[in-house]
Amino acid sequence: MKIVLADAISLFHLQHHKLTGNRLYLEAYFKTQGLTRMIERNPSISLFLDSGAYSAFTKDMVIDIDKYINFIKQNQEFITQYASLDVIGNAEKTLKNQQYMESHGLNPIPCFHCREDYKYLEYYVDNYDYMALGGVAQLKGSKSQLKSWLDDVWGRYLINDDGTAKIKVHGFGITSLEIMKRYPWYSVDSTSWVLTSRFGSVFCNIGDYNKITVSNEGDTSKPGHYLRFKEWEKEIIKDYFNNLGDGYLVSELANDYKKRDQVNILYFLDLERQLTENVPRYINRQTVLF
Repeated sequence: MKIVLADAISLFHLQHHKLTGNRLYLEAYFKTQGLTRMIERNPSISLFLDSGAYSAFTKDMVIDIDKYINFIKQNQEFITQYASLDVIGNAEKTLKNQQYMESHGLNPIPCFHCREDYKYLEYYVDNYDYMALGGVAQLKGSKSQLKSWLDDVWGRYLINDDGTAKIKVHGFGITSLEIMKRYPWYSVDSTSWVLTSRFGSVFCNIGDYNKITVSNEGDTSKPGHYLRFKEWEKEIIKDYFNNLGDGYLVSELANDYKKRDQVNILYFLDLERQLTENVPRYINRQTVLF
């Protein structure tokens, strides 16, 4: 599995790319000015370009498909993968945009969204070797609903009998570790590295914990905060971070969001390695009565 670090503009602005090496980063087309500056300053960058249709939709913005096509063509040496220009709430228009981009010599990754007619999903599975699942932001408020939808999609359309994926599938905006590990994604993108950091927490592999709050701003009495652990547990936590990368102190993680960013990036790089070596299989859990 490839874990594509999203919010590339922030990542490069903070110089975190020096930590990650050469890899794929995701950014949205609607941030055109920031994208152009980032490419100019980092000519060796490799991008997964998302149209940013959902973000544009929430901001009441309209993306011009011809300008999107031209941007891709003008920057093809920097863009490794790119998504079709999807239309939120209109699966037929999304498909037409896919075909329109193809008619202009491009090969965008098609995207199927939750709450769309499954006939579009079947079409993409039958005609493409790489597609994306999107619109999960509509269900993020309920992980149970998201799992139910993804179970249905994967169980009915995307897996072989042995639980492996029929085609390559990208998951847009997958922030849940459980969701990442539950299905045989080919790739996912996530902003969790930066969002978790900004809320004062870091990802980790320490016993039953995969996330610990370290910032002393806000409520330090909540479970999972470093200060709530017993002394012997704190020693284990300190050893973990001391041995991570070039070494990190809990005190600096508490006060420096950039350091928290780095710890979270290292976590996802290691998670990617684990999920590449042991690709999840999804066994259809639906019960058939008749």
